This record gives sequence, structure tokens and C-alpha cells, in this order.
Amino acid sequence: MATEIGISDWQQLAAFLQERLPDVDLAFRGQGRSYGDNGLHVIKPRIDRCLALPDREERLRVERAVCQRFREHAPNYLSTVETRYLRTPWLQLVVMQHYGAPTRLLDWTKSAWVAAYFAVSSDWESDGYMYGFRRDKLEVQIRSRFHSEVSDLVCGPRKPGMHSPDESWDSASANERLFNGESLSRLSPWVATYYSREAHFPRLVAQQGLFTFGSVPDLNHWEHICKLLNDDEWWVVRIPSKEKPVVLRRLNTMGLNGATLFPGADGIGRSLEGFARAWHLYPRPSQF
Repeated sequence: MATEIGISDWQQLAAFLQERLPDVDLAFRGQGRSYGDNGLHVIKPRIDRCLALPDREERLRVERAVCQRFREHAPNYLSTVETRYLRTPWLQLVVMQHYGAPTRLLDWTKSAWVAAYFAVSSDWESDGYMYGFRRDKLEVQIRSRFHSEVSDLVCGPRKPGMHSPDESWDSASANERLFNGESLSRLSPWVATYYSREAHFPRLVAQQGLFTFGSVPDLNHWEHICKLLNDDEWWVVRIPSKEKPVVLRRLNTMGLNGATLFPGADGIGRSLEGFARAWHLYPRPSQF
């Protein structure tokens, strides 16, 4: 099994990522700390971290209620583009995810540098972690091993020969059966990727976002991804906590900070926290 890779400083991190950025379909995730024990990395969607319910029907009922409440209360605060995402329950998960609501989607990005930002911009006393895998290889395995289960679902890259636009694919309405307990009872445990082809709102564009989702609730996404891939098709990078301010400062020089990744006033606040954490690495603000 591939081992966890320790990074000592920014130069080593940058060199590592440059070596592993081939012209293929990759997905990355950054976390301020690791979840799990004894080297086991546990990565679950927020809805699964919120709902420790052994009864699947009850869990799905609560999830549907969460989605309904978002549709009731959020539209007054959403942009026109974001409101379009509310037209199907599955598509709605995308905008819910980016506003912190608990969903079954798990955030990933196409950019290793964006993932690095999320690995170093929180949990300052803990080591940060970056996860990466060959998304193209995962989808080949998913469609090969679970063809009968995913043939009508929207997952991975669009199907070969599909015309653009394709209304049914873009709205992902077929995925709504994953909210149904009877449908889930017939599925094997697997994890696939999802990328929305709808018009993207600013945060989705800035973060180059995509997602993974599980066939059934309460799956460790990372465990199931690694099971389907060869050891050289996934990796885990650990960034020491003491290096987080340095990496944050370096990413800022590349234009990656809270303000650019979270367009809006809250993003400015995030960027200022990063500035405060790494203030000793910036030129002294003598005018203050």
C-alpha cells in the first residue's frame, strides 16, 4: 500500500506537486487535519458526520428534510445562477455544499494548489493533509465493476458521444433515486465522482470544485477510492503544522487566498486571518 508522504517545507511540497501533475484527470482534497486513527484516513461527507443513525430510512428522512428546509429559506439570499440549482434535489446539493449545509457530497478540486490552501488554512496546531487520486482511473473501475448500478446515474465525465447540452444529464435527476431507501438496498458500496455541468457560480469557479458521493450512506470515501485504484494512482501528503503559515504566504503570492477562493465578504475575512497567521512573513505594514 502507498505510504503517507511527509513534506518538510514549501520547496519540497512544490516540487512534489509539480512532479505529479501530468496531463490526466486528477482530483485533490485538502484538510487542516486528519480524521481517523492508526494511519487510517477517514473522509466522510458532512451529512454522515452529523447523522449517526443506524436506521437508514430515518437517516434519509432527515436528509430530505434538510434539503427541503434549504429550498424554503435560501432562495432569498441566492444569486440567479445559484437559484437554478434548486430545480432538482441532486443539483441542489452543489449549492448547499458550498454554503456549509450538510450534504452527501464531499468536496474535491481539480487544482492541487487549491487543495494545498485548504490543507494549511485551518487547524493551526495540527498537521495538514492533502489527498489526491486519478479520477479517470476511478471512473473506469466504477463503470466496469458496477455497470448495472451506475449506467443510468450521472457520475464521472459525461458519457462518450453525449451531445451538449443534455438537459437530463445536466440536471442529474436520475440521481434522485439515491434518496430512496429501497433503491439503495440494491446497491453495492462504492464511491464515484460528480461534476456539475450547470452554469457555475463564483465559488465553484474559483475553487475548481468537483465532488465524490457514495452509493449508500456512511461510507469512508477515501477507503473505497483506494480499494479501486493501484497504489501509484493515489497519494496522501502530510504538511507539518509549523509550515502552514509559510505555505499560506507562498500560495498568496500565487493569488490563492480566502478572498479569491471565497468571493464575498466572508472570503475577505478568511484572507485576513491568513495574513494575521503569517504576518511575520509579510513586509511590515509601517503605515499603520
